Amino acid sequence: MDQPRQEVSLLPQLNKACGLDMHKDKIVGFISNKDGKEQELQEFGTFTCQLHQIKEWLLKNEVGHCLMESTGIYWISLYTILTEAGINVTVANPVHIKQIPKRKTDRKDARWLCTLLLHGLTRPSFIPDSQQCALRDYCRSRLFYGRQQTKITNRILKILESNNIKLMSVISTLHTKTGLNIVRLLAAEVTDKALLCSCAKGRVKAKKEQLMMALEGTLTTHHCMQLRMLLEDYDHVQKQVDLLDAAISAIISERYARAVECLDSISGIGMKSAEVIISEAGDDMTRFPSADHFTAWCGVAPGNNESAGRHKNVTVKKGNTYLRVAIVTAAWAAVKMKNSYWHALFDKLRKRMKAQKAIIAIARRLLKVAYKTIQSLNLYEEKGIAHFLDIQTRNMQYIRYKANK
Repeated sequence: MDQPRQEVSLLPQLNKACGLDMHKDKIVGFISNKDGKEQELQEFGTFTCQLHQIKEWLLKNEVGHCLMESTGIYWISLYTILTEAGINVTVANPVHIKQIPKRKTDRKDARWLCTLLLHGLTRPSFIPDSQQCALRDYCRSRLFYGRQQTKITNRILKILESNNIKLMSVISTLHTKTGLNIVRLLAAEVTDKALLCSCAKGRVKAKKEQLMMALEGTLTTHHCMQLRMLLEDYDHVQKQVDLLDAAISAIISERYARAVECLDSISGIGMKSAEVIISEAGDDMTRFPSADHFTAWCGVAPGNNESAGRHKNVTVKKGNTYLRVAIVTAAWAAVKMKNSYWHALFDKLRKRMKAQKAIIAIARRLLKVAYKTIQSLNLYEEKGIAHFLDIQTRNMQYIRYKANK
């Protein structure tokens, strides 16, 4: 059967270009024209004044295009300086532009980068604008603070359990008002069980007898001091998270309000997951040719490995880690919703693959829905299990039709 035709896009070849090999303390630059007659190689330091020297060097040689690898965070400052000077900078993934094996030096790397750029053989990375960069930094910082908060909570629980205070046997999590208020009283060396149980709120009120037994432990003075120190750390981290939440909300309301609202309507994707998706991918989906390109960029799409007509098993490729974590978390939330399309699809996939593999398949489809939602800015409508059953029925009818034909 004939395959659908795909457009082949070729990058334009350049008359003159520069390759910049980036390191922490050294930058090697190589300039060459198309025929290789005019070549120049120089080494620079990485202080800000030396980065401006690179800019002046490029402008003096009338170089309008340069290529650098996205090595750590070292490329960011030079990228900003060069783009402000009107130089077209291409930042490429190091995996895509590997040097020839056994021929590896900094100078040869710079020559190789220049050669790739001259012949249009590079694929530029996605560089967000300044506002999206700020939103991305805020969301990533919030994630780091959240992990720090979890570590502090685990240390608090370890102290409580080591003294046989079974608080987690009664409440679900320590992040609730009930849990935190009880721990604060324990840290203040309060031993009155009635006073401790008065902190119970919500459904915990019905478990006062269990709570009283759980709070009978062997806390000592030095344990209480440790709890006070950890609570101070917890409160400091929570204050930082609140500041980040306010900064994120300000940017979202100014520019991304509609996109986040539409993402929030998708099953499994909450407000924080929507903010992470927007911070990493933005609201302009034209930079991704299709939804499949978007899922591959995220790292939830399996690659292709075909040779001699045989397809081999492949794993998902490396992509945007923060976006992948957010969408996989959202996929787990979506499949836990009873009578939903995602729940029914997950049950079907689980019959022929492991749960971890099935959830990646769910995450990929969920991300494609997010792509179309951001693209159209329309709210998502959950069609439920009836829609899934309808699709299965039509597929079976088509299979029978093809078999009889």
